Amino acid sequence: MSDVVIVDAVRTPVGRRNGGLSTCHSVDVLGAVQRALFERTGIDPMEVGQVVGGCVGQVGMQSMNVTRTAWLTAGLPLEVPATTVDTQCGSSQQATNMAYALVASGVVDAAVGCGVELMSQVGFGATSPKEPNSGRPINRNYFEHFEFTSQFEGSERIADQWGITRLDTDAFGVQSQEPRSPCMGRGSLRHPDRACGSADSGRGRQGNRRDEDHRARRGPARDDDGVAQQPEAVG
Repeated sequence: MSDVVIVDAVRTPVGRRNGGLSTCHSVDVLGAVQRALFERTGIDPMEVGQVVGGCVGQVGMQSMNVTRTAWLTAGLPLEVPATTVDTQCGSSQQATNMAYALVASGVVDAAVGCGVELMSQVGFGATSPKEPNSGRPINRNYFEHFEFTSQFEGSERIADQWGITRLDTDAFGVQSQEPRSPCMGRGSLRHPDRACGSADSGRGRQGNRRDEDHRARRGPARDDDGVAQQPEAVG
C-alpha cells in the first residue's frame, strides 16, 4: 500500500443562506476551488487520475455529474475522469476517503477529493420526487427491516445511550472546526479560502469566536430536552 499525503486544501469562504455565494452557479463555485488547487501547488492537473466530489442535491445546477461539469467549466483537462457521490451529509468526506483509497491502492498516483452544495439554490429535500409517477425513495419493504429516522433523532439517541450532555456537544462542535488552525499558525498549511465571483474571501477568515453563552441559548435540533444543535447534528 502506498503512503498517501494531502498536498493542499482549498475552499470557498463560509457563506450564509442568500449571501455572497448564493448568486453563483454550483459549477463555478466548485470549479474555482478545483482550479485554485493547481494554481497554489503548481501540480499539473494531467497528473490527476481521478476527481471524486460529494454532492447531496444532485438536481438542477448540481445534476449530471456536477464534479465533472465543474472541472470542465474551470478549463481543466478533458482527459481527467470525475465522479460524484452521495452519502448525504458525509458526501464530501466520503469523496475524500475514496480519493485516498484510489491512491493508497495504487490505482492512481494522484486524486482530488472535493464537494459542493449551493443550498440557497438547491435546498433540503430538493431531490425528493415532486412528480407522483416517479415513485418514492423508500417503499414498504424498507420498514420490514428498519424504521425511518432523521440525523437529528439519530444524534439524540446516541447522546441518550452514551450519556452525552449539551456541554459535551457544544465543546465538540467548537473542536471540530479548529484542527486546521495550529497547522496554519506554523505555516505548514496555507489559508484555504478562495473567492468566487463577487464574494469576499475575507468573510471566511474570521475564525471561530468562542461564545459559550450564545451557543447555550440556541435551541436544540429535536425538542426542548435535546442536546444537539442543528450545526452539530449535521456537521
